[in-house]
Amino acid sequence: MKARYFFILCLGLLLTASTALAIAPSDDLLIAGAARTNKWHSDLYINNAGATTVSVDVYWLERDQANPNPDSRSFSIGPDDTLILEDILKNNFGMNNAAGAFRITATGGEVTANLIVFTGFNSPATGTYGSGFEAIPASAATSAGESTTVMGLASNSSFYTNIFALAGADGVTMDLSLLAPNGSVLDTATITLGAYEPWLSFKTDLWDVATYDNGTLLATVTAGSAAILGSKTDNASGDPTTLESSFGAGAGSQDGTYQLAVYDSLAFASGGNLVISSGVVEAVNGTYFNFDKLNGQGESECTLIFIWGVGLNPTDVEDFGSGVEFTDTYPEGGEITWTFTFNIDNNTGLSGTLAAVGANFTGGDTGCNGSFPTLSVEGGKSN
Repeated sequence: MKARYFFILCLGLLLTASTALAIAPSDDLLIAGAARTNKWHSDLYINNAGATTVSVDVYWLERDQANPNPDSRSFSIGPDDTLILEDILKNNFGMNNAAGAFRITATGGEVTANLIVFTGFNSPATGTYGSGFEAIPASAATSAGESTTVMGLASNSSFYTNIFALAGADGVTMDLSLLAPNGSVLDTATITLGAYEPWLSFKTDLWDVATYDNGTLLATVTAGSAAILGSKTDNASGDPTTLESSFGAGAGSQDGTYQLAVYDSLAFASGGNLVISSGVVEAVNGTYFNFDKLNGQGESECTLIFIWGVGLNPTDVEDFGSGVEFTDTYPEGGEITWTFTFNIDNNTGLSGTLAAVGANFTGGDTGCNGSFPTLSVEGGKSN
């Protein structure tokens, strides 16, 4: 076997990312709501499940304003350790009264985080009743052209609902519709927020609907991105319940790095990665072999291992649905024209095909000319 164009061959199966995010690890996390008053206080938990120490920065984002240069605190978290910041806004940021959100970034690894907001009733140290706000990866925020839902909203004599949102780095413009259980639209409002601006609709005051039961929020983002969730509170006890937004098809951003596996007919795989930024495939870095290209006697006629993706220009993701063609030329002679076709699956994985046609190979490599059997491609988002 010759490996002239690439000297490391990676074989193996790639597990694509799950569509269920739950509390997901990332190096950039968003928590859409937090508060500290004479009634509420917030405890922040950050876990490092990795094998090396991670440095984290916790940014405080003030509500109802853009936060391009927010205040922050830095911490170091050892392997398998959990950082616990009790009453974080008072003890770490020196604030007795504050309302907003958190952004957490990590260097040296990924972390998970969760915020518990306690009802202290004038004594935060003895707080009871809690509402949890999961940190979600910034890459999973609902982005332009995407929608998400929050179910279980109510506004009646027993319950009220708050809606929280935290805009991403480019702000957000979003249409927020209140749906009845049968799917009919009761009212719609449009909200625009600045960079990393937290927002709260107290008792869903954005809609002109006084009373409703079992409502659903349909949030459609037209520009930027946002993390969105709700909180449903019992009027009598003051006990809140967090209402998470949906994830999966149509939610989260396509942007990120996807690890790829390119499979032949025997399920052997070469590897690589693909980078999407702002809906554009910026780069593909892969290796390719296809020993299924036979010479008529059942033997492979091209045993070279190729680098592929160098000749790709930045291309919109949607164009790959019908196939994108580009050519890589190799310094020792020959070229391959690739046709790469794929679709994004639930914004966490991709699946498609890779076709190759060789030309201008000479000498002992002439078997690499002509069409190769089409291979299948599977990928999962790594960040």
